[in-house]
Amino acid sequence: MIRDNQSEFSKRTNAAMKETRKDVVDRARKHNTPIVLWRDGKVVELDPFSPEFDDPKDETAAADSE
Repeated sequence: MIRDNQSEFSKRTNAAMKETRKDVVDRARKHNTPIVLWRDGKVVELDPFSPEFDDPKDETAAADSE
């Protein structure tokens, strides 16, 4: 049996972060602007069309079809 030890607050927070991530990627794609992140101690600009920003649900579906 798998237990879900995650609190309701954590679940809601994670859902809000996922939705915000989607909104940021959608906006960057719409306006063709880079996504700016802090990575490895540096500020980096990333292409919003890179596979890194594809919806994880799509990756799961693609893996299941192989």
